Amino acid sequence: MTYDQLASCYSIKHGQSVTQRLKEMSRERRPVSLSEFIAQMTDDFEVPGANQVRAKPGSAAVVGAAQNAPWRTSQDHASGTSLQGIAAGGGVVPSGSGMNAPAVSHATNEQSAPTAVMKYADVSRGVQSILKEQHEPIQIDRLDDLFQDRFSTNITDIVGMSIGEYLQRKENIFDYNPERGTVFLQSAVLAGPPTADPTAVKDEVFVVREFSQLIEAMGPVVYISTLCGKFIQRNGTSVTSIINTRPLDLFKRHPSVFLVVGAGNVTLKKFEHSPDVQRLLDKPSPKALRIARAAEEAQLPVPDILSEKHVVEEFRRLILDDGTDSVYISSLCGRFLQRFKKPVTSIITCKPAEFLRKYPDVFVMTGGGNVGLREVLGPDAVSVPPPPPRVPKALREDHVFAYEAIQKIELTDEVFHGLCSRLMQGASYQTIVQRLLSVCRQIEQASFLALEEVVLGGAAGKGLLAAQPGPHAEVVLFVRQLPFRNFPQWLPHIFDTLAPVLEHQLADQRANKFKVEKDHLRFHVGDGTDKDLVLHLYLCPVFKSRDHLLECIRASPPAERLYFYPAMVKERNDLVGRQSQQMKALIRLMTWWASKQAWSSCFAAPSDWLVELIVIHACQQLQQVDSSDEQAFTLADKVMRVLEIFANFESIKVLWADSGTALYALQEIWRPLLSHEPLFMDPLNPYCNLVDVNSFDAHELATAAQPPDCFDVFKREAAQFVMASGGDDEGEDEEYEDAKESD
Repeated sequence: MTYDQLASCYSIKHGQSVTQRLKEMSRERRPVSLSEFIAQMTDDFEVPGANQVRAKPGSAAVVGAAQNAPWRTSQDHASGTSLQGIAAGGGVVPSGSGMNAPAVSHATNEQSAPTAVMKYADVSRGVQSILKEQHEPIQIDRLDDLFQDRFSTNITDIVGMSIGEYLQRKENIFDYNPERGTVFLQSAVLAGPPTADPTAVKDEVFVVREFSQLIEAMGPVVYISTLCGKFIQRNGTSVTSIINTRPLDLFKRHPSVFLVVGAGNVTLKKFEHSPDVQRLLDKPSPKALRIARAAEEAQLPVPDILSEKHVVEEFRRLILDDGTDSVYISSLCGRFLQRFKKPVTSIITCKPAEFLRKYPDVFVMTGGGNVGLREVLGPDAVSVPPPPPRVPKALREDHVFAYEAIQKIELTDEVFHGLCSRLMQGASYQTIVQRLLSVCRQIEQASFLALEEVVLGGAAGKGLLAAQPGPHAEVVLFVRQLPFRNFPQWLPHIFDTLAPVLEHQLADQRANKFKVEKDHLRFHVGDGTDKDLVLHLYLCPVFKSRDHLLECIRASPPAERLYFYPAMVKERNDLVGRQSQQMKALIRLMTWWASKQAWSSCFAAPSDWLVELIVIHACQQLQQVDSSDEQAFTLADKVMRVLEIFANFESIKVLWADSGTALYALQEIWRPLLSHEPLFMDPLNPYCNLVDVNSFDAHELATAAQPPDCFDVFKREAAQFVMASGGDDEGEDEEYEDAKESD
């Protein structure tokens, strides 16, 4: 295993960081790194490669080796033994999970045969190898006997649970019948090649051999992601954790064995002349298809005089030929130019998008610069609303308007509604949500964790997605058998291991910029631009009930209670999701306002969840003033009320006691919080003050909300359409950039 994996397993098992333990062992001397510690223990560990370590089979007791370390005392023996047991494959599992790690056996005599020590992941491969030798389902008692005979240990001792419970957890591999007490392999696993020896060394040679066998069984052509998933299923570990690089790099290093055939597929070199492989190798690239299609379209007859009718007919023909629900308008314009040698704007008197809106019976504007056909999308399809008028090019060059002119803008209800529409411009909610759900499914399939459930939260889960600020979401993985406490000791190590796995598995989603934060894993999905989807990935234990969750929060130190944030993702989605559309529009507007402020640090920036609750609280206060009509207050009134709350935030005290919003009674609030100032309770968590001075500085928020400067952000944005006059004098050359390059 790698040094990081060894450190992670040690901290999970013993509830203490390896780095901290080595620092304690070093006494007054320079702290020893894990690699230096391993290098000292030459009788117990082997280093087969860079960042790789394993325990020597049948090594002598660690006590003898420990005595040779000058910086180590006799009382440090336990740490060395634990590290050797883990590196040897001892079953290390999270503390509190109810699973006991197996004892590690060491040879006490040089003539004694070394005892193979199995770890949790090895059990699955061992059971598979036994069942593949059977011709029918066998009793689990018989399975345990065969396992004992072959590996000199039993299943229960390693996995820390009954055989039946273990088999049920591996239902994707084993076909277990609890009523009959029998087990066999699932048909998909049974069809594969023989399972590798669990005690075999996991190195690059092993991966090459496994991949070769899998391709032969599944091929001749296999999708690389499918191949890696099958590897994890069979071996209980990812490819990248063994070879420390991408599978694609592995294939390139072994050209005599593998052949990459494009589109994310791989085959064996010996299958190079197979018809299935040749079809993929001979398949033209998308660019070649576009060139061929353009050549065909150039042969079509061209009328002497072009009219708007020809534009409509040509656009309709192109969309039907593509066979998709919608096509990018710029693409249609470019292909029109290629065929007719004239730009669309030389025929029509407005922009292409405005022109298409003149024919609602033919075209449907689907958003994001795309258009579809009503005959394809159906009579009930509705076009997205047009964007606000664009600013003339002369004004747009610097995006700066005269200060005096901006201050003259009156922030009416109409202007605020225009701002809300502008925030939604270019945002395709359904498209983004579908992409996020696809990412969630891939994470669920790729994860090596025992997932109970994957929940989409954040702006996407609450129905608050907007184009500004950029789309973002929270993804919460509810994982069985995770500890309910001591999160700082084990959570970062899991994220460190999970990040490269997800980076590989989400390669087709262009996942990038992975970063492990204090309590979550942050990464982007997209092209590395401002329009990327930003995902915050959280891990959460599976709590027995809400009472159990609150009990765990109460038992945790206040500084560690932030780790329970993902546990209430469903409740947050429900609370915000059930608000009215007017309320959600206001939340988007105020979240955008907060994103435009120049906060000195993340310590001063209010979280989205805090802004959402402040908006809900402000609207509840207004309803108390006039409860007869929800529409009694305009959007402008509500914005002013939220800013007033922001301006007085340093002395705020909100308990949600009489609002009916909180999921707890007033007497259930953790008493020390009642003396806090400011105090803004999380309505879902009686142990959480969202503006605790230890995690949030309210001073900058209160300062930013002081009138009249607090309105400048709204006025500057409103100037982009309120002060615009006349048409846009910018030409449509950008629409045809691709067409000119290929013309």
